[in-house]
Amino acid sequence: MPPVAPAPQKPKSKAPVIIAVACAVVVLIGGGTVFALTMLNGSKSSDTQISVIDTGSSDEKDSSAKKKDDKSKAKESSASDDEAVPEDEPAYYGSGDSDDYLTDVHTYTNDMHPYSMSIPNRFEMEDTPSGSSTRYEDPETGFVISLSGYVNINDETAHEMFVDEDTSGKADLYTAEGDNWYVVSWREGDMITYTKTIVTDSTVATASLEYSTANSDMGSKIIDTLLPTFQVD
Repeated sequence: MPPVAPAPQKPKSKAPVIIAVACAVVVLIGGGTVFALTMLNGSKSSDTQISVIDTGSSDEKDSSAKKKDDKSKAKESSASDDEAVPEDEPAYYGSGDSDDYLTDVHTYTNDMHPYSMSIPNRFEMEDTPSGSSTRYEDPETGFVISLSGYVNINDETAHEMFVDEDTSGKADLYTAEGDNWYVVSWREGDMITYTKTIVTDSTVATASLEYSTANSDMGSKIIDTLLPTFQVD
């Protein structure tokens, strides 16, 4: 028998190779994408972390804002206090421990007429042209105590002199009268005048206080504490 010829072989398909190459390409592209995203996320994460470190947390921001607000309020309060109490404003003796001036006193006695009164030592005496009167002034507040006297040659009484006292045009007028004395007080602008006159058979003596309304507390204390020492012997 004649020899049988071998059957022709079918050419091998290239599909597996193409599929393999395609898969490799997909893998490479996917890996590159993942890498790129990872790098991008890492960069964003790093930026975010730096941002947090630079600006601080929300609590830190609130705390910092509160501190700034407190400092601002403290400055405003300090400025307000400075405006309310000027450094060059004199202290008034009519309050607090400064009341020592009511007990740190000396007695003034007139050489020509028999009247006398207790005067705070911190008040300074001013020279007067007449020996029948004197004037003291407080260098800090300008509070003035004036004393004067004369002979009662007309035999006047306290009541007669009180009736004849000119009180016209005097604001916030206050008057009082006793057996041998009378008081007249009034305000003119921001100045207060308080006078007490004692009348005896031989002498007429007057104590006059002049002070600003800002020193009204001091005036009240001198009237209550020191003016009662004003007397005619």
